[in-house]
Amino acid sequence: MAVNFTNNWKNILDKLESVIETEFKGALPVYKGDPIPKGVNQALQLIPASSALSEYSVLSETREFSIEIRFMFNEPNFSETVLDHILRQVSRIEALIHDNVSMKLATGNAFNCRFESTELNADEESGVYVVLWDYKCQHQANLS
Repeated sequence: MAVNFTNNWKNILDKLESVIETEFKGALPVYKGDPIPKGVNQALQLIPASSALSEYSVLSETREFSIEIRFMFNEPNFSETVLDHILRQVSRIEALIHDNVSMKLATGNAFNCRFESTELNADEESGVYVVLWDYKCQHQANLS
């Protein structure tokens, strides 16, 4: 017998991508899992990281999904002006996530959406300024 399922990963990633693209109106490309192409000087990358069961019953389960979000800024001439731009983008993205603590998905809602942590300049060796966020949200599924 085939199992009925919903691809909750896809639903969460698609909605997160949509929220970001709506805010930035194409000025900040978003890539899901894919490497950022050469020649792109700033972009976001959404990388599914893990999920954990947080509540379980015979009627449903609630999982917490974790997504690594990378903001990459490629600028060989790093200056105070560049840092100001990066920090403005970081603050804007953090405010956007804060304003979307709940997101309507194709199947139910993602809730308790938040950044758990932020790491600035996470990849000093590559010459690219990288900001890493640990994004988490919860979703209730397998409803009976």
